[in-house]
Amino acid sequence: MNAKQTIAISGATGFIGSQLCAHFVQQGYRVIGFCRSLPAAALKDVEYRLFNLEANPDTNLFKEVTVFIHCAYLKGEEAKSTNIEGTKRLLQASRKAGVKKNIFFSSMSAHPAALSAYGQQKLQLEKEFYGPDDAVIRPGLVIGNGGLFLQMVKHIQSKGIIPLIDGGTQPLYSVHISDLLKATEIIVSKNLNGAFTVAELNPVLYRDFYKELAKTLNKKVLMFNISFTLLEKLLTLTQLLGIKTGVGKENLLGLKAPRTFDFSDDLKRIGFVPRDYKESLRLLS
Repeated sequence: MNAKQTIAISGATGFIGSQLCAHFVQQGYRVIGFCRSLPAAALKDVEYRLFNLEANPDTNLFKEVTVFIHCAYLKGEEAKSTNIEGTKRLLQASRKAGVKKNIFFSSMSAHPAALSAYGQQKLQLEKEFYGPDDAVIRPGLVIGNGGLFLQMVKHIQSKGIIPLIDGGTQPLYSVHISDLLKATEIIVSKNLNGAFTVAELNPVLYRDFYKELAKTLNKKVLMFNISFTLLEKLLTLTQLLGIKTGVGKENLLGLKAPRTFDFSDDLKRIGFVPRDYKESLRLLS
């Protein structure tokens, strides 16, 4: 048992948050999960404390906590104020309680040219984690049983049709959930600070990623090219009709301004290079 470290994780019932809770418990840390409501299936050895981003944190929320990992996030443009102000309140409470290290889970979509509300909000929130021991983690597409990746899987399994904007030539970076957990633990255990992009070093084109994913799922798919404008209109129509597609306009905006990144120095600091997308997808079978 790592008696010196008590890790609190917000969004503890979400995909990444729950995985972090389970991982750090397994590694011998004391883990406290912050959540809006108690989970139906609580993780073993995780202590849950109730909180929500809309309210001021309870004064005892961060009691005995030494490391805080913030994963909680409310979706939608209308939740922007709640995400920003709620995160500021949490971080203020954490610092007031004397928490030594605060870590923010951001995204590779958080950059100055971001078009999506998600990327813009994440970038704005990154600036709050400026303490000498604070860290920001920017994962690529997380491959595992949850999040956007699971939406992609379900879409392929149910629809079998994949529209490719500009032929699917946008770069995509991914990281397997187990590699993301390992990198996070290294950042905690070595007390690394600053921003870290965690993903495979070399991107894959979206069309090639989808081909490999369909192959992994043993599912035949129909891929077709479509313009950004037309797909945007179709998504707007499906939303108005209440049709679920597994992909929203926010995901679409993330593809409008594709970028490549050089984050090799980040991985050198961590001392760990995540596996590539093919290796990650093979772990699903």
